[in-house]
Amino acid sequence: MAADAKNISLNFVTGTAAELIKIYPVIAMAVARGYGVRVVSTGQSRENFLMQYRDLRLDESLLSAMMTSEGDLGQASSALKWFFRALFVSPGKFRSSLLVREKTFVVVHGDTLSTLVGSLLARRAGFPIVHVEAGLRSPSLLNPFPEEINRRWVSKLATYHMAPDTTAEMNLKRARVKGKVVVTRGNTLLDAVTMVDGVNANRTSAYALVNIHRFENLNSSSRWSVILDTVARAAEKTKVIFVMHPQTRHKLDNDAAALAKLTHPNIELRDRMPFSEFIGLLKRADYLISDGGSNQEECSYLGKPCLILRERTERTEGLDTCCLLTRFDQKLIDGFLANPSKYAAPALANSESPTQVILNSL
Repeated sequence: MAADAKNISLNFVTGTAAELIKIYPVIAMAVARGYGVRVVSTGQSRENFLMQYRDLRLDESLLSAMMTSEGDLGQASSALKWFFRALFVSPGKFRSSLLVREKTFVVVHGDTLSTLVGSLLARRAGFPIVHVEAGLRSPSLLNPFPEEINRRWVSKLATYHMAPDTTAEMNLKRARVKGKVVVTRGNTLLDAVTMVDGVNANRTSAYALVNIHRFENLNSSSRWSVILDTVARAAEKTKVIFVMHPQTRHKLDNDAAALAKLTHPNIELRDRMPFSEFIGLLKRADYLISDGGSNQEECSYLGKPCLILRERTERTEGLDTCCLLTRFDQKLIDGFLANPSKYAAPALANSESPTQVILNSL
């Protein structure tokens, strides 16, 4: 392994903190095994990405940037502007951001715009693409948007498809993807949750945690209204810590009525924080209200009650135990808020490492 490792480089093209968190175990294990490693930032979410990179204590000498960035993208319009700039990065400039060895891989994760950009640039530059968390599918091409389009497009570009479970594997086979499909027997986020212990160990009172950030919710007046009402009702019974992504902060800064509704003695608004701090809060929360797929997975691993404010989810983790997909059905929301502890479940034992499966398969 040591002799072969010197000839192999893994280039992790990532742009968001969420991507970095999920791919972090693969980066750490690749470094430990002696592979050449480069973490290539796309600039999609520069400030949060760097905050998370440092929180995970990754070696900054491994980090490079394929383009300059003005900061985090708080609006859909700024995300679109960044996306088209990234698409026109030249093959030479992209190649210069990589660590190129005899066997060079470009690793992308999930379904973000950075996932798609990294895959398109890698294909243009002629490098094999490893897609981690491949094969997730929603019944609708436009929901969630643009994630569903991103993941389907990347599946057409990837050389290695790292599917978290057999459902994802079957989705890829039905799509007749080219390349090698590997079932990793779990998501690398499971390894990340295990590796990061979390801070804030001393819980002084009961609280619920809220994490809302999806553009599809922030840009829908009806869904946004339900979200605000749900958070306000939760605050009637317990303290609420509302974690805001840049786009959520931007929404509240421009929606005085919403901000007024959340200005409540039992609601604490906090800016987005490093993963270790968030996991520390999540582990000690009574329950989570979220619209994020990663949060759904984290709660399924921890057995934490989770109220999912989404129309649909492509993830299956926790849906039969601790996670409730509401589809914005008020009766389901009411039932959960009446007794969140009913959804508590045992924590999942980490019997296998998806990260090891991925690296062994390469």
